[in-house]
Amino acid sequence: MIMKKLLILLFVLGISLPSFGGLNEKDVVGKWKYKVEIEQGTMTGILKFEIKEGKLTGEVITDAEETFPFTKVEIKENNILYFELAPDYEVITATLTVENKKFEGMIGTPDGEIPITGEKVE
Repeated sequence: MIMKKLLILLFVLGISLPSFGGLNEKDVVGKWKYKVEIEQGTMTGILKFEIKEGKLTGEVITDAEETFPFTKVEIKENNILYFELAPDYEVITATLTVENKKFEGMIGTPDGEIPITGEKVE
């Protein structure tokens, strides 16, 4: 009887542990302040993520009140959040490592990569 209970417990833990380990949509949904340092100075704004029609979507809202929707949003292994946007017909990518309520990563532009950091707004 004890062996049967132990096997059931191990089975339940085996199913549930992967959901505890990685980044998920609920972790991402909301507003995140970001900061990017470029030669011209510091750029800041908000990354806004939400679920629409069962899919994770979002947009960038700059401090200049410009809004750019993401064309692609993905959660990858190792707490990586990846998204793309295409302002002015140029594809810009972002690969962020999210830990707790903070992130850091790189923005890929046609001119090269730029570091980005940020944190979730409560």
